[in-house]
Amino acid sequence: MNRLWIRVSLALVFVVWLGLGLVVLVVQNATEAGFRLYVNQRESGTFSAQQVSRLEAYYARSGSWVGVEEILTGQGQGQGNADRRGAQILIADDTGRVVAAADPALVDTLLPTDALAQAHALRVNGEQVGWLYRQTPGDEIWGAAENAFLTQMNRQLVIAASGATLVAIIAGGLLAWVLARPLKLLTAATQDLATGQLGRQVKIHGTAETDQLAAAFNAMSRQLEQKEQQRQGIAADVAHELRTPVSVLRGHLEAMMDGLYPMDGAHLAVAYDQTVHLARLVEDLRLLTQAEAGRLPLSPSPVRPAELVEQAVARFEPLAQDAGIGLHYEVETGLSTLSVDASRIRQVLDNLLTNALRHTEPGGHIWLKVSSTAGGIAFQVANTGHLPTAYAEHVFDRFWRADQQRDTSGSGLGLAISRQLVRLHGGTIRVEQQADRTVFTFVLPV
Repeated sequence: MNRLWIRVSLALVFVVWLGLGLVVLVVQNATEAGFRLYVNQRESGTFSAQQVSRLEAYYARSGSWVGVEEILTGQGQGQGNADRRGAQILIADDTGRVVAAADPALVDTLLPTDALAQAHALRVNGEQVGWLYRQTPGDEIWGAAENAFLTQMNRQLVIAASGATLVAIIAGGLLAWVLARPLKLLTAATQDLATGQLGRQVKIHGTAETDQLAAAFNAMSRQLEQKEQQRQGIAADVAHELRTPVSVLRGHLEAMMDGLYPMDGAHLAVAYDQTVHLARLVEDLRLLTQAEAGRLPLSPSPVRPAELVEQAVARFEPLAQDAGIGLHYEVETGLSTLSVDASRIRQVLDNLLTNALRHTEPGGHIWLKVSSTAGGIAFQVANTGHLPTAYAEHVFDRFWRADQQRDTSGSGLGLAISRQLVRLHGGTIRVEQQADRTVFTFVLPV
């Protein structure tokens, strides 16, 4: 009973039976009423002037309706034909009480009000003395032919209902098969997903609703596959990034434990530097994960863009001088105040400036510029040097480095973190090549 084809078939059968039931009731009532009307009209008719005059003359002679049955017998309505198929004539006095009828059981009964309305008044010398009424046939006059007609009609309706029921069951089964087939394919594909076969696609051609369901399933399956590939890539990258500092740290500790290295400050400093690198890598991973999930808390407050730039230049100017790199900045006047988490935006600027220092040769230049734009306030960090187009597509990926050597000069997460922090503030970030310089631009809404 829980199968789709059974439920659809039963639903169609119920609808067919309900519709046929209503049709049968309407047809039966309409046919019977029409047939009765036909019989009544065929049997009934108006009274002739001769009939009326003979009855009125009889009452004028006798002064009562006693013995009027003889006249009714003469008109073909006597006792002998009380069971004749057809109407019978009744005579009632002026009060409506039946005084003469072919059926003795009707004598002394009162004609109903509706019957008196259809009766013909009998008058003598201008005074009403009785009623002449033709009683239309009731159920008792229906003969074998009429009953056979209705029986045959009912038999045909039963046959039609049986045929319609069979058609409903067949149609319901076919319809249920058409509806259930796409669902079975989707169920099989879903089971494949549960067993780890991500990326499974289904091709379904059905109703608009099933097509939409299949499209949604295919999109979900592709996203799950991409997420799984991303997860595996992240796991591999994290393992690779952790391998080097852990190996260096383990090697130095084993060498000192075996007496190969003296346990002095120089060798302990190497081990300490690796632990610092590991801590920074773990913290960057935690920060990036929270930012991507949208769970990184922000504490926005009013801050001037010029203040952010000046603080960044103050932090990096000594580093640029030591590297032989010129650091320049430019701030447009009259900029609007930003409502941002100042510490997170300073982190973005630090990541971009660190990246610029790392990829700028001695004698090169770094430019830091802030200006207004249609989307808000734009911050630009540019450095001399060329960034290939193929590299520009990956600079914001985790653990990606332009030199492809996977050195330990950084965690490889700075630009990825910067992108997520800018997005959390409702901004955008991009990289582009302009003449002889690489330009990173991020825009924050005012």
